Amino acid sequence: MTAHKGGYVTVRKRKDTGSWITDFSHNGERIQRVLKFARTRKEAEAAEAVIMSQVFKQAYGFENKQDTLFENFIVENFLPYSEANKKSFRCDVLACTVLIRHFKGKSLRQITPPLIESFKQDFLKTPTKHGGQRSKATVNNHLSILSKILSMAVDADMLDANPCFKVKKFRLNNQRIRVLSAEEEARLFQALSGNVLVRDIVALALNTGMRQGEIFNLKWFDVDLNRRIIIVQESKSDRKRIVPLNETADALLRERSKTTEYVFPSPQTGRRLDNIKRSFTSAMAKAGIKDFRFHDFRHTFATRMAERGSDPFTLMRILGHSDIRMTTRYTHATDNALHRAVANLVANPLQQSRTNVHDGERLRLIERT
Repeated sequence: MTAHKGGYVTVRKRKDTGSWITDFSHNGERIQRVLKFARTRKEAEAAEAVIMSQVFKQAYGFENKQDTLFENFIVENFLPYSEANKKSFRCDVLACTVLIRHFKGKSLRQITPPLIESFKQDFLKTPTKHGGQRSKATVNNHLSILSKILSMAVDADMLDANPCFKVKKFRLNNQRIRVLSAEEEARLFQALSGNVLVRDIVALALNTGMRQGEIFNLKWFDVDLNRRIIIVQESKSDRKRIVPLNETADALLRERSKTTEYVFPSPQTGRRLDNIKRSFTSAMAKAGIKDFRFHDFRHTFATRMAERGSDPFTLMRILGHSDIRMTTRYTHATDNALHRAVANLVANPLQQSRTNVHDGERLRLIERT
């Protein structure tokens, strides 16, 4: 080292060649470099600072960390992963289109928690393609996909940490349970009297609690009418489950013709049905039923089962829930269940004492006679 202006510097000029060199130690290792293009001490010190920074990055694992554009990482890494591993690939493509539009031109390292929070707020304010209010659940779903993308970047050693972990999702109220009344059900089936396909799909949903996608995926191979069960091969939880058939569902399936491998094939292609939205919406309007989605048939089935005394664990197995808390919301507060619970209470001490008094009076009356 050479003294310089009251301190020590690690650059010096060789007397034999006149070239500037840097000469310093790091973790016991002596590092020497010739600074070929340095002409002055100031230039030599600047070059040395770059070299020392590179040594520091290499020592602490930063040297090999790459950086790439966000949109490139999605196309090259995330979407191939999604296509190979996720059922929601098509939805992921749409979500990634939104994410790329917002973060376009940013590198992975430039995506910070404040930038993600800005996306969260801006996307919520953006109306849907039909001009409606965007839901917080949709925003949270996009944040989940963004988090998965950035977690993959961490796994690829391109980020040190996932910035999404510092951004809170919107709190949701998912306790909506819309149940079809008996009167609404009668009007709906009247409206569907001319559409056998949708009528049978609705009837199966009401009597089994199966999801729309599970019904569309249903094949005759998965139906065992001898045992009166359906085996759901592809569920939301990626686990098979057995759904028992009541008399209505059993009769419905026995009456359907087996023209293709699918129980409810598309009338146009004979292959898997993928949409009944137009027919369903039309029937709902004709029946005068408002604020009702296809998934609410599942809520209706579960609520009716709970009202008839089904315990949460049995209901959980039929519905294929992975968490008992998802099932207990159906058993919490149906009026019939509450009245049954009160009716089954053991008589309290006050009532028992009154009963004893009446019994005593009856005994004395008998003795007198």
